[in-house]
Amino acid sequence: MSNALRIGLVGCGGMGNEHLGIVRSAMTGAQLVGVCDYRADRAERMGRQHGVAYWTDFTKFLHEACLDVLHICSPTGYHAAQGIEAANAGVHVLCEKPLDLDLSRIDNLIAACDKNNVRLGCIFQRRAVRGAQEVQRAIAAGEMGRILSCSVSIKWWRSQEYYDKDDWRGTRSLDGGALANQGIHSLDQMVWMAGPVEAVEFAHLDTVSHDLEVEDFAIVVVRFTSGARGVIEATTCCKPDLSTRLEIFGTQGSAALDDAFVVRFGLDGEDRLNTLPDRGKLMGGGSDPWAISLAGHTEQIRDFYSAVIEHREPMVDGRAARVSVDLLDKIYRHASK
Repeated sequence: MSNALRIGLVGCGGMGNEHLGIVRSAMTGAQLVGVCDYRADRAERMGRQHGVAYWTDFTKFLHEACLDVLHICSPTGYHAAQGIEAANAGVHVLCEKPLDLDLSRIDNLIAACDKNNVRLGCIFQRRAVRGAQEVQRAIAAGEMGRILSCSVSIKWWRSQEYYDKDDWRGTRSLDGGALANQGIHSLDQMVWMAGPVEAVEFAHLDTVSHDLEVEDFAIVVVRFTSGARGVIEATTCCKPDLSTRLEIFGTQGSAALDDAFVVRFGLDGEDRLNTLPDRGKLMGGGSDPWAISLAGHTEQIRDFYSAVIEHREPMVDGRAARVSVDLLDKIYRHASK
């Protein structure tokens, strides 16, 4: 293992544990060397569970663990600051979604990674599913013609106990609401398929069923730079949860996906669903945040390690991951007027 990538992780919660499970079980050429969390009990528990050293001081962790790659699975509001410190230490950064809640911090993170010649990647696992990739390729190639509309629906359920489990959940500074946490996968999928959003034309954000600082219900109308329009519905109040849906259509075709599973795909008036070599899969998470497929995570982590070794950009780099937060920022700014 002398030539293996040295892997570390900050953020010893549930998603951090999922990342480490993937690294240990599915990644060849990678050596897990340490974990860090500001909560000593979590850091110690995860370190002992995975048989590695653990730290509570992030700066010491970076300098003592001698990492090649850092996985960031901490609360979102810490992402950019931790990523910048890692980049300045010469460490490649793979961050859970989203890159941060603040665009200026994201820009500083991208700049730090560029300056230090390290890779920056973000986990948006729906992009790793082949069926969704085939639909996106057809759109990018112009096979759907001029895109007229792209809309998403995220109607999930989260209990008050879920939010009360950690003091950062549902906070404005560290987590965000139904759009920033649960909905960000669909916002990313939306801009991946239809391109960036130029303006938010309507935004209704409310907190109707939980004791939170942020929204648990949102309805938004957007205009893409292409001129297409779209609607975003996002909530954690829907019990039982409904399918997460993206629908897109243009002058020559249409598609619908239930998260990363293609349920409709047609071009030139013909059903092309059966032409897809792989329709993708449901990723889960509608009512249970841990009942998710990790296949997309596994593929993205493998791709990121290869990108580090091959000196290329990963599947979802910092600039690609920024676009969904730009949309999120536009929504929050419009709603606050």
